[in-house]
Amino acid sequence: YVDKHFGAMAQARIGRRVASGADWAAFAAAVDQGRDAEFAASDEKAPMRFTAASAAQAALDTATAQLGAADDAGSADAAAALIDAAEDVLAPWLDRQFGADVTDQRVFLDLAAHWERDFFEDMDALNVRRPHVLTRVSEYVDDIVRFVQRIIDNGYAYEAEGSVYFDVAAFDAAPGHFYAKLEPGAKGNVELLEDGEGALSTARGKRSSADFALWKVSKPGEPRWPSPWSAGRPGWHIECSAMASEILGAHIDIHTGGSDLAFPHHDNELSQSEAHFGCAQWVNYFLHAGRLDIEGRKMSKSLKNFVTIKEALRTYSMRQIRMLFLLSRWNAPLQFDAKAMEEAVALERLLASFFANVTALLRDADASDARGSRRTCAPELELLRALDAARALVHRALLDSFDTPAAMRAIQDLVARTNAYLQR
Repeated sequence: YVDKHFGAMAQARIGRRVASGADWAAFAAAVDQGRDAEFAASDEKAPMRFTAASAAQAALDTATAQLGAADDAGSADAAAALIDAAEDVLAPWLDRQFGADVTDQRVFLDLAAHWERDFFEDMDALNVRRPHVLTRVSEYVDDIVRFVQRIIDNGYAYEAEGSVYFDVAAFDAAPGHFYAKLEPGAKGNVELLEDGEGALSTARGKRSSADFALWKVSKPGEPRWPSPWSAGRPGWHIECSAMASEILGAHIDIHTGGSDLAFPHHDNELSQSEAHFGCAQWVNYFLHAGRLDIEGRKMSKSLKNFVTIKEALRTYSMRQIRMLFLLSRWNAPLQFDAKAMEEAVALERLLASFFANVTALLRDADASDARGSRRTCAPELELLRALDAARALVHRALLDSFDTPAAMRAIQDLVARTNAYLQR
């Protein structure tokens, strides 16, 4: 792992390849523990790979020390810790060595079930409501096969060596159809196409690099289902079209998703669905949410620069995290860092304190002498007008493409006015 990703740089920095713990320590010092600007700029994944290698080396050093101490109990614990710490280094190697030997389909179903449960645990912890309908690709494979077959029958897809590809040129040339409606400027963008198709972007039998997979012939060790073309699995885009259509029908009013999915994913969804149904417009409106940035960089699984919800909840409350999202436009990039959370935490605490104070005052008022003065004077009338104005501002903000930051500013202003009134 280290030689593959850092061998050339190690040769340049310390005059040798990394072949021992001492070599790694020397290389780590030479690149300032991964903080060196030239090192970080060499590859966007370099910091992530350095972190993975450092964790594995540290665990290896600990395990080696335990073995040397002949501590059987400690050695077992260190071995387990080594495997956990070296996961990012070991997993790709293990997959290359033994991945093709996986034949039990339950492995894939159990893995999906595990992450489904984990996802809903996180959503429950954030007080996000459960969906009305839940779909699983593994339960819709027959529907997906029929969906693909109809696209072939309509003349917009073809089989090649067990896989089925969407014929972008045929679709684009047909009257009433247009490929890449959402991002016309991205049409033919090789980098985005490769990101969307992976190894299939250059697969044998494809008529064009723009064509995308509807059905993929499975390699050894991959999940597989029977189909007229091969034992394989659905393509990335077709899953969404087929499942959504089974639930919602031949037309969808509103489709949501991340802004980074507009092309190729959502454009491919549109094209294959319109090819299937023979319609000119499958979706009326797309709402693309802004991406989440971590410390100024796009959060990415491949860069491993993500913060899990469980990790965030160890530092911040559910309400504080929800407040962060309210302080940003839904379709704008959202920055998750200490500074952004400071603002969210401060506002959440301000509102919590306000409601606690008002609740206590109302309780005291209920317990006081009913013969006390209840006359509404100029300050109260002014506050009532401020309440009406705030209601109008919040309503107007939410009508304006769900402008939650503007709505929160109106609420903050009302809280400030109310606090000023209470202090008189």
